Amino acid sequence: TMDRERLLLDYFVEIAIVEHLVRNHMESLPMKGLSAAEFGLINYFVRNQRDRERLVTLAWCFQVSTETMAGTAAELEARGFVRLEGDGEDRTAFLTEAGHAAQIEAIAAVAPDIAPLMEEFRDEELEKAVAVLKETRRIFDNLPERLGG
Repeated sequence: TMDRERLLLDYFVEIAIVEHLVRNHMESLPMKGLSAAEFGLINYFVRNQRDRERLVTLAWCFQVSTETMAGTAAELEARGFVRLEGDGEDRTAFLTEAGHAAQIEAIAAVAPDIAPLMEEFRDEELEKAVAVLKETRRIFDNLPERLGG
C-alpha cells in the first residue's frame, strides 16, 4: 500500500541522514589519528572476530575498489596496525596486536563524545533498533549484485 511505501521510504531516508550526520560528527572527533576508512577497517576485524581477510573481500564488504582498500590497508600497515601478505587476488590483510589496541583506543577516545548524545534512549530501545538495522544490513548484504549474481 501507499502507507507501506511511504514508511519504507522514510526508513531509508532516515538511515541515510543519520549515516551522514554520524560520519560528519565522527570525523570531527579524536579517533587517535585514524580516518573513518582506517577505523572502519580495523573495526571490521574486531567486530567480526577475524584476524585476517582478503583485500578483495574487504573491498566488497565496504563497497570500494580493491585499489582503494589496498591504499587504506597500506596506510594501516605503515603504522603497524595491519600486516599485508601475498599479491593479486590473494592479497590478505592481518590485524596486528597494535591494530586491535588502536581500535580499543579509538572507541575509548570517542565514547565520552557519543554517550551523552544517546542518553535519552534506553538500552532496550537501542537493542531493538540495532536488531532491525542488522537485519536490514543482512538483507542488503545478500542481494544478487552483492553476491556476484
